[in-house]
Amino acid sequence: MIPRRARLLESVSDKDDGRRRRDESSGTCIFLPIPVVTESGGTMSRQQSGGLTRRAFCTTLAAGSLAGVSARASAQAETFRLGGEVAAWHGRAPQSIAGQDNPTLQVEAGRRYRVVWENMDGQPHNFQILDSDGNALLTSETIQQRGATQTVTFTASPAMAQYRCQIHPTTMLGEMQISGGGGGGGGGEEGGEGGGMRIPTAGYFLAVAVLLAFVSPLLFALLLLVVGTHDGVRPRR
Repeated sequence: MIPRRARLLESVSDKDDGRRRRDESSGTCIFLPIPVVTESGGTMSRQQSGGLTRRAFCTTLAAGSLAGVSARASAQAETFRLGGEVAAWHGRAPQSIAGQDNPTLQVEAGRRYRVVWENMDGQPHNFQILDSDGNALLTSETIQQRGATQTVTFTASPAMAQYRCQIHPTTMLGEMQISGGGGGGGGGEEGGEGGGMRIPTAGYFLAVAVLLAFVSPLLFALLLLVVGTHDGVRPRR
């Protein structure tokens, strides 16, 4: 009877992370995973522990990506849509101003907004924001082509009081209602006078959320790298 001889073969890849024994007489390959000692005293194979850490890393990475997407979504500007003609500004969207002439724009101090308006009559118009004293805080370029649109972006401040067309200031004039502000004074984001620039509290939270979204996966990957190099492996006798 031919004696059975076996020799130890090295793992052919890092994914195996174990040892193989080959029976030369039958050609059978036996995989023997290396046990890893856990803190609770139990054991698991290196392959199992690697799978767990990979799943944990992917979960953390996905959570960080979602946080980044949420942060970016919260930073998007809310949009008002208007139609402009000599007679008045006509509200189109959101639903709260649809169908109204010279509608009141309700905004929250510190948040970004967009006004997208269309020239309805081919007359020269622009978009201007004023404070309570009639000083211009923001003035857009004038457009005259019928059907042309213009987008004006701004950050709401307590100083804002009205919006209008500078060329037709008596008929194309609407109010702005500001919430969340600490009172008047100071200028607006562009072209205002007095008052320093203030960063809203929401801005700090947004900055922290974006920072965590990008940093947390890197920190977790570094932790896995450090822990992985110090994994305790019970020596095989």
